[in-house]
Amino acid sequence: MSEALLTEDLRSVLDAQGYVVVDDVMPLGVLDRMIDALAVRAAVYGQEVERSGGRRSYASQELSQQLINVVKSGETWPGQALDISLPKGDIVPDTPMFLEPEAFELLTEPRLLDVIERFIGPEIWLSPVGHVRLKVPHEIAPANNTRLGTIGWHQDNGVLLEEADDVEILTVWIPLREATVQNGCLCVLPTPRGSDLIEHCAGGLSIPATEMPPLAELPLPMRRGGVLFLHSRTLHSALPNMSGNEVRISMDLRYQPVESPTGRPQFPCFLVRGEEEAGRSIATWEEWRAGWLDARDRLVNKDAGMFNRWSRVEGCA
Repeated sequence: MSEALLTEDLRSVLDAQGYVVVDDVMPLGVLDRMIDALAVRAAVYGQEVERSGGRRSYASQELSQQLINVVKSGETWPGQALDISLPKGDIVPDTPMFLEPEAFELLTEPRLLDVIERFIGPEIWLSPVGHVRLKVPHEIAPANNTRLGTIGWHQDNGVLLEEADDVEILTVWIPLREATVQNGCLCVLPTPRGSDLIEHCAGGLSIPATEMPPLAELPLPMRRGGVLFLHSRTLHSALPNMSGNEVRISMDLRYQPVESPTGRPQFPCFLVRGEEEAGRSIATWEEWRAGWLDARDRLVNKDAGMFNRWSRVEGCA
């Protein structure tokens, strides 16, 4: 991390423009271990499909090629097995999640928490809103699958319930590999803190084009080890992955002050930094994993309830 950024008031920069990129935060070994663990899980999924009479496993191939070949084959996408949270519905007793120690190591990396502390203070909750993003090349990405393809312009506050509107939730976006203009890096529209929450389409994943402000988008290519920080009203999207042979792999995470609404009351949150008190302790990997498995058991075959407040269809794709 550069000396300039160590001394700069990152919170003021975030408040003014809505985004901050900080280089050299994440140790590369942490990123490598996460990619390796994802590759193992993808290979296991492929072997299970192979045993049941589906496609071959691709287990000997590099992770990007495994994922590209899965999409090309037309087999069921294993994305939920590679994600760190539950889906919004249709939860069953064996709904898969990626709850490996390598994921928790990344989520609680001390150097990452050091920077997060400069934005939201010394008491940090890991929000339940978080995903592994696997952005495949544009020409093979299925339509309307935001985990694989291009997501529209949105604000992260727009995918939460109203209870979180006044909470200082910090979006933390971490590329596991280099994010380039070619493979689909994120774009932002500079958005000062305090900007209005714009009406989103039903589901909260995009803003109708008629509601978008007339500003020039700013692509944010990033090196490995860098982290992008956004506040919850920052307008952002991503470029299409035009690489042809790469999968852009990233982590899309949220952190927030302790004891504040998350906007996802159905799902668990975890103390990852702060003072330990009676009845409150820093989460371990075992506790993080158990928390998500308990949530799955509680929500099996149940209506998980609302995840955002939007119903708009007009002007939405």
